[in-house]
Amino acid sequence: MCGRYALTMEPESLYGTFDAEPDERAGGAQGLYGGDPVRPRYNIAPTLTVPVVRLEPRVAPEDAHRQIEPMRWGLVPSWAKDVSVSNRMFNARVESLADKAAFRTALAKRRCLIPASGYFEWRRLGDQTVGGRTRPVKQAYYLTPQDGSVMAFAGLWEYWRPRGPESGADTADQAVVSMTIITAPSVGPLTKIHDRMPLVLPASEWAAWLDPRVDPAPMLGPPPDELIAAIELRPVGPRVGTVANDDPSLIAPAPELSEVPEQPTLL
Repeated sequence: MCGRYALTMEPESLYGTFDAEPDERAGGAQGLYGGDPVRPRYNIAPTLTVPVVRLEPRVAPEDAHRQIEPMRWGLVPSWAKDVSVSNRMFNARVESLADKAAFRTALAKRRCLIPASGYFEWRRLGDQTVGGRTRPVKQAYYLTPQDGSVMAFAGLWEYWRPRGPESGADTADQAVVSMTIITAPSVGPLTKIHDRMPLVLPASEWAAWLDPRVDPAPMLGPPPDELIAAIELRPVGPRVGTVANDDPSLIAPAPELSEVPEQPTLL
């Protein structure tokens, strides 16, 4: 799964790397975070609003430009009764994209890229009993390109707004644009940490992934070996487990635990 990631790029680098422009209807660069400027973020979690790359909607693909659009992390299908469904749709398993109603149409028509400097995953080391209570012990890792470049997760996006008389006649201001990150089985050294990973697309596939005229099937396989080999598996501290923490120390290297720490004997 992918439940936490970081994006530490400055706005100019973000737009330049993806050859994209702000969606002016969403307030441009200053509006991506509900009024806050685009800024480095070190602990992005589901339900937060994040910058996402997509082609201009309602424009023919051959004429559409890439946009950076603010989207809620957690897909809200157009037919959903309310936005709470997004709490369980922040990931979409690649194995079932074509079978699930929530993802099938978006896979064909509404694909996007989620920029990330890296993502967090937890490796389970075992269990520890403290005070008569047993809890799992996990080591957090930050998985990031060794050269400091950006990752692009394959994603899907949707547009939702409330329906029904109770919603009122004009619901445009209640609309939600949301996204989900596609996950796939882990490969190579990443399998030592977790059995799932976000589907990371090489830059050579970005244009094809965004273009609804292109069949996405060939891009749903494992990432190239060279892309995986270039990812650093960096052990980090446990503070990333708390969503409220958001600072550069979360991605700083920390001592790696190889086994469950022993508990001191009480005399």
